[in-house]
Amino acid sequence: MIGAPWVCRRQAALLAAVSILWSSSLDADAFAPALSPFGGCSSKNAAQSSVALSMAASSKPRGSAATPLDKKSIAVFGAGGYTGGTIFGYLQRASNLYGTGIGGAAMPRNICACSEGSSRLNSILSKGFKLAYAGEQHMRLVDMSNVEHVAQRLKGLDAIVIGTVCQLEPGRVVTGNTYEKTPNDKTTEFFLDEKRGFGDETSAEQVREQLDVHLNLFQTAIDACKLAGSVQHVVVLETPYTPSTEPFAKILDDSGLKFTYIYTNTSAGGSEGGSLPQWIQCKDWTFERGVQNVGGMALESATLGGNYLSKPGYNAGDWASSLPELARGNADIYREDIAALAVQSILSLDWDTSRVIGLSCSGGDAEEEGDSGTVARFRPSKPPRSDREWCMKSQGVADLLSGVN
Repeated sequence: MIGAPWVCRRQAALLAAVSILWSSSLDADAFAPALSPFGGCSSKNAAQSSVALSMAASSKPRGSAATPLDKKSIAVFGAGGYTGGTIFGYLQRASNLYGTGIGGAAMPRNICACSEGSSRLNSILSKGFKLAYAGEQHMRLVDMSNVEHVAQRLKGLDAIVIGTVCQLEPGRVVTGNTYEKTPNDKTTEFFLDEKRGFGDETSAEQVREQLDVHLNLFQTAIDACKLAGSVQHVVVLETPYTPSTEPFAKILDDSGLKFTYIYTNTSAGGSEGGSLPQWIQCKDWTFERGVQNVGGMALESATLGGNYLSKPGYNAGDWASSLPELARGNADIYREDIAALAVQSILSLDWDTSRVIGLSCSGGDAEEEGDSGTVARFRPSKPPRSDREWCMKSQGVADLLSGVN
């Protein structure tokens, strides 16, 4: 037993190291604000990602990709909107690839109010995803004024993607043989976040006037997820017209569902006149072009502690007032990149944890000088093949998420 003393010394050293790390985490938590619901924060940008590619590549996914044989079923609310449709397209491609853990019969699903949402989705798919198509089996037309009706169509689904403020189109005729009571029944179609993505199709004034409508839609969707009983995780995109995070945060907290809340340093006003950047669409984009600005993306994230809702003095939605401050990136954010971040979070991040992720962008994929040195254009270790990737250059987004809990 010559090696036994060495093994003992090694075990003792490992135990000592673990003890030091454990006490350090306690000390860090002790200095956290008393009412802060966040259990941990992280920051990562393209420069850090390019330096730590080898470490990120070896990190194991904790989301759906962690159990690729256990296919998860996902629904997108308002996939007739450009961002929602792009998310749907990514998920549809991912469901046909081994290793993503996404799939199942007729997946993903588009949750919309009438046939306009389905036709808009197919317009997006045919242009951006090389004649991809979503058939009737992918559509669920729902009465968003009826929680039970929505819940019935969510049964068996594992996760949803939804926006805060969507583009609304009232006065649409309810599609026949769905949930109409009379032949002339009308409904409001909703799109995540705009139908086409080009230009401002919604005004901030309209959102303020219709905020109760947006909150009711969001409340109905979240209540239906809880009532369905199968939904494990909710991915929320805070769209640029969202006037405040607090009311949506309160709805999420009241539901008790685990969620990933993605927000940006953007506004609907655009970058002209010194205002914040905006969400933009890449002209003539297809999935083969993939992520547009992975080299300029920077993430700030914070994890909500497992028992944050029961923390003394905490009220539902309080985490919205403690969001990590984002880097003051001056670049507009591509909708295609936001969609890729949402889907990659489903693949990479633990569904049993609630978190917030902030996205900002600066510069572009071209090499540039920054405070932390040269930010290199993302270069995959192997030339990517479009038939083996749900989104080209998505590995760069996965690397950014490797430090998110």
